Amino acid sequence: MGSVLTDVPRVIRLGKPVIPRRFLPRCLVARLGPIKHRLVFLFLGFTMTSEHILQGPEALPVPNVSLGRYLLQRLREHGDGQYQIDAVSGVKTTFSEVLRKSTSLAESLRSHGVGVDDVVGVASVNSLEFCLPVLAAYYLGATCATFNPLYTVHGMFVKHASNIFPGELSHALNISKPSIIFCSPTCVSKIEEASEGLLFVRKLVVLGDGTPMSSGQVPFHSFMRREAAADFAAVDVDPDQHVAAILCSSGTTGLPKGVMITDRNIISCITNLADNRFGHLNSNNTQLAVLPFFHAYAYACQLASLIIGFRVIVLPKFEEELLLKSIQDHKVTLLFLVPTLLVFLGKSPKVDLYDLSSVKEIWCGAAPLSKEVQDQVTNRLKIRNVRQGYGLTETTLAVTFISGGRNKYGSCGTIAPGMTAKVVDLETGAPLGPNCSGELCFKGPLIMKGYLGDLQATSATMDDDGFLRTGDVGYYDQEGYFYIVERVKELIKYKSFQVPPAELEAILLTHPSVQDAAVIGIPDEMSGELPMAFIVRQPGATINSEMVTRFVAGEMQGFKG
Repeated sequence: MGSVLTDVPRVIRLGKPVIPRRFLPRCLVARLGPIKHRLVFLFLGFTMTSEHILQGPEALPVPNVSLGRYLLQRLREHGDGQYQIDAVSGVKTTFSEVLRKSTSLAESLRSHGVGVDDVVGVASVNSLEFCLPVLAAYYLGATCATFNPLYTVHGMFVKHASNIFPGELSHALNISKPSIIFCSPTCVSKIEEASEGLLFVRKLVVLGDGTPMSSGQVPFHSFMRREAAADFAAVDVDPDQHVAAILCSSGTTGLPKGVMITDRNIISCITNLADNRFGHLNSNNTQLAVLPFFHAYAYACQLASLIIGFRVIVLPKFEEELLLKSIQDHKVTLLFLVPTLLVFLGKSPKVDLYDLSSVKEIWCGAAPLSKEVQDQVTNRLKIRNVRQGYGLTETTLAVTFISGGRNKYGSCGTIAPGMTAKVVDLETGAPLGPNCSGELCFKGPLIMKGYLGDLQATSATMDDDGFLRTGDVGYYDQEGYFYIVERVKELIKYKSFQVPPAELEAILLTHPSVQDAAVIGIPDEMSGELPMAFIVRQPGATINSEMVTRFVAGEMQGFKG
């Protein structure tokens, strides 16, 4: 039996609808003319046109090769350098071992008919083997589709509808159509159930030491029996058109979509990560990999480690003591995290029991990070700042990022090299100037090819000028630093005001008795929506709803109807 929650989150309905002072009004438009705008932004390394279009610095040259050829070349250059360490077992791999196994796996896949534009699926927890089918697929000019092992096979049954909506897994398999799927032992039965009757799925390969449970399953060590020649060559494909990855979108507005990421998208992304003006990653890093590899954020980071050549400590899942011990024992220097993990690092008393002094950089993405949590982490770990970035599955990785120099609290950084951005009015779609909140839109080499098999959704996401509409509300200041306010669909509509849950959550997290918090909108006949907060108390805290309501009211600016 799993652990029992002894502190069930309390549901608190905030008595008086409130809006942060700093959110009203956003449109503090600078009175600079177009020429002055251009001079200011050129000095900072990017330009802004009189039409309020921002352009990032010129990108570094990108090799004009397929992703498979590029990865093969880089692995050969890394040689016998140490690559991965399993945080649980201590098993180690080198780049040369990964090269040998991945090319052998490519030959095995080729013998099973996998070639250009075929799809290879991976549904797995983090492991040393995760990268092998990914690399093998790219060598052959195939496409890799990743699936969350926790996806459900079936959706919910709708009364009177006489049918069952598909679960995320069934839906993802049907849109990506993988011919061979590599999966963890823990989810192989689920994959088998979801793929039953799908004629395009020819084989399930079980990673690790798992024993196949049926005749349709093949153990990984048996499948990978062919040795590749020393002069093994990757198939050449058009990097601008070839779909390297089908990654599932977050599904915040429905079932996940299949996001098509090209070879060029990934190579451009990793070139930016190694660019000293932007990511400045290098082979001296030791990274802790705790975020799931099937997710776009961690997927891109793993490919970056293979191309740039830094060491990775692999955690199969998040466990508090294992994470802290791994950082201490392996002298981890680089952490790719999300806000919930930073809350743990900032607030948990367990952190003080370990030596985390090796950590030099923390990157944070996937959701906004409050100033309070950032301060807690930077002070506790004695690092300069937490480098926040912003991106979507549809943008490959970060399209804005805090560089290694200046830090601005609350900002997710400046625009990436080679990218173009604008913030548009939610009503008219007109581009807005500095300090005006609107929908964030981006264009450039990091933007997806489209949604697989869904031209309608692709068209709805791209505007007439080729910009990706993110669905996120934000703004940029006069120095070109971007700030995220909220998702368009997640904004709480209180009368004529738009209240971002993230602002309320940030206030709640400053209370010393609050361990974690989430805010949603609930229907209200008079106001449209009211904010509701879900609170997790700190261990031993005696906080109640009245105390939280008074605290929030003291920090926020209320508005009368």
